[in-house]
Amino acid sequence: MRRWSSVAGVVLIVLGVLAIFRIGWIFWPLLLIGVGVWFIMGFSRGGFSRSGFSRGGPGSVTREQTALPLEGATEAVITIRHGAGRLTVSGGAGADQLLTGSFGGGLDVSRTADGGRVTVDMRVRDRDVSHYFFPWGRGWAGALDWDIAMNSSLPLSLRLETGASESRLSLTDLNVTNLSIKTGASSTTVDLPRAAGLTRVQVESGAAAVKLRVPQGVAASIQVKSALAGIHVDRSRFPLSAAGYASPDYAGAANKVEIFVETGVGSVDIY
Repeated sequence: MRRWSSVAGVVLIVLGVLAIFRIGWIFWPLLLIGVGVWFIMGFSRGGFSRSGFSRGGPGSVTREQTALPLEGATEAVITIRHGAGRLTVSGGAGADQLLTGSFGGGLDVSRTADGGRVTVDMRVRDRDVSHYFFPWGRGWAGALDWDIAMNSSLPLSLRLETGASESRLSLTDLNVTNLSIKTGASSTTVDLPRAAGLTRVQVESGAAAVKLRVPQGVAASIQVKSALAGIHVDRSRFPLSAAGYASPDYAGAANKVEIFVETGVGSVDIY
């Protein structure tokens, strides 16, 4: 069974890669690649029972409502490790909260403080269930979904590590100064901050569809390094230059983003 699943996974990945060069829409090729990865990883980790379905069920996956207090923090470094399901991040936490949210699969969190700087590391508690779920299918009716609201006034450095997941990051009203995203077979959409001064963005992706939205009135400097990805940059806002793409007024802009993307097989849209 495991040998068959590995062969099927490789075939699906190859078909997905080939399809990228033959059709204009990137979603279905990425879906094939994601399913291939799921076959290889799911079976190799023993994620299936004899009946062919994953162990457990929706009732076996915990969901928690958690709020982390601010506790005098003046800046925060937050790492989110989310393997499957849907991840949403936005503003909206209370003035006395660092963040609040709903966490499918439970939440393991560590927190350390150094003066006013707080460092938080978040991951799924039930880590053994995260690879049982179909990519983009959101598990059993979103059993592993995370929905997080963060403090809008606090300077934030966000580090995201995601797998076969769907991520929607609405950072428009957040004070994010650094954003790092490492993702695999996933779909990621980011609305970047509109009034955070300088925001540095670094994206490392595999078989992923990544969309970065730069708010109107925010300048951008963009560099993209890719293998077989489809790269689409709005050149009307960010003309091509010797160093990549850049807004004409980037140097003197009050609010701007510095973007570096390194990607493999997938698509990158920046607009």
